[in-house]
Order: sequence, then C-alpha cells, then structure tokens
Amino acid sequence: MRVLLAVLAATTFTPAWTYVPAPLRAQLAAQQGGTLYLPARSLDFYRYRSGASDRAGVLTVTFTNRVRVHQGLWRWTKQTFVWQARPLAKTADCRNWRNAQKTLQMSGNKVYWAPDVAWRCVTDRRGRRHVLAAIDATGKLPDTGLGFVVASGLDVSGR
Repeated sequence: MRVLLAVLAATTFTPAWTYVPAPLRAQLAAQQGGTLYLPARSLDFYRYRSGASDRAGVLTVTFTNRVRVHQGLWRWTKQTFVWQARPLAKTADCRNWRNAQKTLQMSGNKVYWAPDVAWRCVTDRRGRRHVLAAIDATGKLPDTGLGFVVASGLDVSGR
C-alpha cells in the first residue's frame, strides 16, 4: 500500500491553469463573456507570476520560467511565453490565422505552428470560435513545446 501511495504522489499532476489565482480566473471569465481558455499543461517550471489581462476580447496571460536555487528556493527568469485566447470569425480558416508552416497532431488536436507561435482553434459552448495561441517571447522554445501547451487548452470558467 505504501508503494502505491508513493507512486501516486510522484505522479500528481497540477494543471497549469491553477497557477492563475481563482479570483483572477473568475474576473477574466466574466470579461471573456463566460468562457476562459487556459492551458492545462505548461513547459517545465513555467508558472503564472503576473500579467493577465483582457483587452478588446483578447485574453493574454504570461507564464514565466523559474529555476531552483536550492531546495525550497526558486528564482524567476526572463524566459516567458504568452498564452492568448482571441475571437475568430466563424468563416475564418484556422490554418491561415498566422500562415502556418507546420501542422502538428498533439493529444488528439491539430496544432499549427509558425516561427515562435503555436495555435489551434476551438468552438465554445455558445458557438463562438477562438484561437488559442502560445507565443514564445524569447524565441528559444521549440515547436513541440509550444504545441504541447496549446493542445492542452480548455475552458476552465466553471472550475
């Protein structure tokens, strides 16, 4: 039994969206018209620190990398990626949102990639279309890293 508990503790998954404080998530969901798309997964050690906003219907949330100095002490770095959820016209072609250079199939989702940005399109429960994008602010993240984040995007407004 102890071994099973140890294995379960080692495989605990914390969704990336939980790093955004609940009151802020509620505020952003209200500003977004009742939906709030955030990533469930993030790159290793990237966390929400500050900088979430909704401007003209475009949700922007910055995730910042941190490094471990020693046990229990972390330092924030300048490495970031920006998560965005923005409206998309019903007739628009998702692939052409940023002139895709690659198409990746990740976690059952079709993800598009162009230099320093990965995206996919979703339709919310009200029939509105959105582009979910991860934008590499530093230009050092791989296509699969950004795609990994985008493929995990989901509506967390009710959580």
